[in-house]
Amino acid sequence: MRTRRRMSAIVGLALGLLLSGCSQSPSTTKYDPDLIFGYDKTLPLSAQETPAEETADYRVIKVTYRSARDQRVPALLILPKQPREEKLPCVILMHGLGGDKRMFQMLWGTLTRAGYALFAIDAQYHGERKPSDDIPFFGMYPYRARDALIQTVIDLRRGVDYLQTRKDIDPNRIGYIGASMGGIIGAMFAGVDERVKAPILLVAGGDWKILMEKSTLSMWRDAARNNPQQMQEALRVMDVVDPVHWVGRIAPRPVLFINGDADDVVPVESNKALHNAAGEPKKIVWYKGGHVPPPTDWLTVISEVTNWLNTHLQGKPTARGWRDYLPRFGSWREWTDWLASVAPAVAAFFREFAATLSAYLRPLTR
Repeated sequence: MRTRRRMSAIVGLALGLLLSGCSQSPSTTKYDPDLIFGYDKTLPLSAQETPAEETADYRVIKVTYRSARDQRVPALLILPKQPREEKLPCVILMHGLGGDKRMFQMLWGTLTRAGYALFAIDAQYHGERKPSDDIPFFGMYPYRARDALIQTVIDLRRGVDYLQTRKDIDPNRIGYIGASMGGIIGAMFAGVDERVKAPILLVAGGDWKILMEKSTLSMWRDAARNNPQQMQEALRVMDVVDPVHWVGRIAPRPVLFINGDADDVVPVESNKALHNAAGEPKKIVWYKGGHVPPPTDWLTVISEVTNWLNTHLQGKPTARGWRDYLPRFGSWREWTDWLASVAPAVAAFFREFAATLSAYLRPLTR
């Protein structure tokens, strides 16, 4: 344990010395992707696979594989029960802050029925990798957050290495969907790894200064208001993982942004900073709502996502009816599992709605 902590401190110090000599201007800063997100490509994956659950639409395989800095990454590979092709297009799914690799489970049935394999990992300090100390991912420890984001990008790149070893995955048709923190990670991941085609970045933003000053997340807001000096140090440390520096590298591959026009977690100004930093071709979709799309827009968001994937990974956009997006259940257990996967998104929407209503009514009750 002491050796691991000592190595982590050495890595953090080395990165700190490297970055201290770099300009902090978002428009002029240049970082070497191989130096920041590179890894030893000869490192054995040592992948282990264990069959897990099955439904009428898909089967799940638990996977672990070796990544940089002696990390083992827990992942899930979700394969259609009735594959349409010998080599399947695969979509990598990346959860948001506080989530885990099952965050997009409500979409597993829809996407596997559309012919996709899916692959999801736990980000550093999330899911099965969550540490016992429960230190906040962001906030007072910017070095920890920066190193975790870098590690997760490398872990995703190693995940692509793993997918390329499978005979049932088409290595030339790998997509990506990331939400919130997963979108921020995706801007960097797709920016430095050309094997990722047509990424989708949901409710993502850029420019850490905007995020820290205007986000409703208390871990950022409180630091910005109560300790400006601490915030300036955090901005200096986090600059290398500001997605505005990396999202432009996705071009000429296409990228889809989906954002809420009233998002106060990843503020609209931050959304636009990321959009503006991206090259062409890009598509920007706005829904009316906050950080979590309201249920009335769920089918619209899912339709945008599936049509984007079908266009760029299968070459055939599809006009589908609303029934095509509903899950199919072979048992009561599958029905209850689906409800459990949807429940967090529903709860998040109503929490956000209640907070907005409370803020609106508070002045009226004084």
